[in-house]
Amino acid sequence: MTPRRAAPTVAAAVAVAALAAGCGLPDGDYFGRVPDVRDRPRHLRLCNSGEPEGLDPATVSSTTAMKAVYELFDGLTTYDLAGLPEASLATRWDTSADVRRFTFHMHDRGRWSNGRPITADDVRYQVIRVLHPSTASVNADGLAPLKNAALYNAGAARLVLRDTGALRAGDVVEVLAVDGKTLDAWHAAGDRVPDSNLRRGSRPLALRDRGAAVADAYGQVPPGDDVQIVELSGDPLRPDADTWAYVYWNHGDGLYGWVPLADLDVAPFDDAVYRVRRRAPRDTPGVDLSPAELTAPDPPRPAVEARGADLMALPEVLGVRVPDPYTVVFETSNPTPWFLNLSDNRILRPTPREAVSRRPRRWTDPDTIVTSGPMHLTAWYQRDRIELTRSPTYWDPDEVKLDRITLYAIDDQSAATNFYFAGGCDAVSSNQVPASYIRALEGRYKDFSIEPYLGIYMALIQTEQFPNRHLRRALSFAVDRRPLPTFLQGGQVPTAQFMPGTPIARLSDDDLRLCGVTRDTPGVASIMISGELCYVPPPGLDFDPERARAELQLARDEMGADFPTHLVYRFNQGVEGHKLIGEYLQHQWKEILGLDVDLEVQEWKTFLTDTKNGNYQVARFAWVGNFPDAEGEFLPMFRCGSPNNRARWCNPAFEAAMDAAQTIQDRKARLVQVREAERIMIEDAPVIPLYVYVQTNLRKPYVRDLGLNLIDQQPLHRAWLDPDWRAHRDGAAP
Repeated sequence: MTPRRAAPTVAAAVAVAALAAGCGLPDGDYFGRVPDVRDRPRHLRLCNSGEPEGLDPATVSSTTAMKAVYELFDGLTTYDLAGLPEASLATRWDTSADVRRFTFHMHDRGRWSNGRPITADDVRYQVIRVLHPSTASVNADGLAPLKNAALYNAGAARLVLRDTGALRAGDVVEVLAVDGKTLDAWHAAGDRVPDSNLRRGSRPLALRDRGAAVADAYGQVPPGDDVQIVELSGDPLRPDADTWAYVYWNHGDGLYGWVPLADLDVAPFDDAVYRVRRRAPRDTPGVDLSPAELTAPDPPRPAVEARGADLMALPEVLGVRVPDPYTVVFETSNPTPWFLNLSDNRILRPTPREAVSRRPRRWTDPDTIVTSGPMHLTAWYQRDRIELTRSPTYWDPDEVKLDRITLYAIDDQSAATNFYFAGGCDAVSSNQVPASYIRALEGRYKDFSIEPYLGIYMALIQTEQFPNRHLRRALSFAVDRRPLPTFLQGGQVPTAQFMPGTPIARLSDDDLRLCGVTRDTPGVASIMISGELCYVPPPGLDFDPERARAELQLARDEMGADFPTHLVYRFNQGVEGHKLIGEYLQHQWKEILGLDVDLEVQEWKTFLTDTKNGNYQVARFAWVGNFPDAEGEFLPMFRCGSPNNRARWCNPAFEAAMDAAQTIQDRKARLVQVREAERIMIEDAPVIPLYVYVQTNLRKPYVRDLGLNLIDQQPLHRAWLDPDWRAHRDGAAP
């Protein structure tokens, strides 16, 4: 992103609003000014929750970024008003009987904003991008169910290019070692692993679109510079004079491009010795197994050696295939009953190869972005606002009720609420209302509401800095979560459980029976499929001062001189509740454990970067699910290799329980293993759950079809403003 000078719009309006708010609460049914929208019925202004970290579906992860990303990029399915998947680029989909193959059939009307048709190959390319190591996407674990996804992401999956020894052309293998050293050993030594995909050209390499002339190149690689092959055109087992290679040049911000394979005439690691093992049949793309074969033990797969010249890491090792231009097939190693819920997620929203290749880190700037969604990016004023306008190339124009969306980047709750008060925005993103405002707003104003939310608020512990489990457990046992709703004032549900849900005491009689609990059972339960499937997460390490002190003493005894003299708790600025919780934890840990705690506050994007890089001790964090499934949405962040594992926690017993769940097709039996995995995690305390989120919302009375749903995903383009809302407020809007 190119920094731009922020326009003064928001700052000036917020100052006016703050003065207005100081005059006292307004009379009437609505909080603050309700402007006349007759002159802009197709322009929605939303006070977003801060500055997005980016707009690339492959790399963004925050709820702040999603508001824009899901308007700019279409998916196989998209979110409906209820937050559920509905057909979009795909018109229908099929699931195999063993729930391991998912086929999406696309229509041919989708268009990129540059006019090019959107095809199944664009979906496949997005999978490659998210999983390829050069992208370093924090979203890679979302595609972990695909065959060989994790190995490909780790650079440990290879396609055998020709018959060699016991291996046959087309075999998919896992790399165990290179030149006598394991991959972990190479990484631990800080050395570059010999890569059979690396190539050089003895002459300059002209990076360009596939099939384009040298004169149309947009980048030139000097002779002798390394490039990495990402993909080959045609059949990689039968390359010919017309075969092209899609390569990555790690220079500056990076550059991708196509070159004739023949131009890559130097292969520096052809003679590297790879020790590999053939992947099991269940992990081999294109292989269908009978129920008996799925449950049978894997055949022996001895480790063998192969030369680098015979191996290459290519997308053919992955469980994604494109049998024709408008059909994409996903294959998972194990039954994945929740795979459809990934089809509307950012990880499967296609991105345009031609734009990404030229500017991998900055292709989403307004002057270079290529979009596919109902809206197009026209301006991005850093730390001020993003402007979206109706896309003239979107395939379903009748669904688009807006001509313009303005997303204000306001990371301070008071500023956002005051700006709304002054009439500066039509709605405020969920949970942008300060805790101190809620009591005055609730029950008094019709434009304020509190709704359920599929999210968990937590304190995350960097376990490499605090490897002693007794210290972590002491911190959790020392927190009394019951007062949290008192000072947060939003109706939050205090919990020591990790998977969010509804308090069991509030469940209907039917849901109590479904969950197998009684109304006096403590804790929460998650209704995964209404009337069919319920998940009751294991109890957490709830408030127990005596156990907290006992665990702390065990930590002192084990750590000795390494026991910390104080802790640092970090949170992001602009949210009143974060500060209140930080101060409360500071008091609890001092009062119960005698530990001194320093509080540090950071700007949002810096906070995201530092927690991702492990640069913290204990930090405020949250996880909001796209669908209610502990295995699919919440627990993967604690997998050893997950790029979202900010806690840096790795437990073999947890891995084993998660692996065991994946092989089970019956969902209820599967959840038994999932619950065991969550129990192991919560007992080891890399995280301290604090409460189940709620959504606090402010929306002007003229805003229509801006759906409130459990996952806070609204198709903004389907909203509209009703200029005659006063005439319609007692009846249905037209």
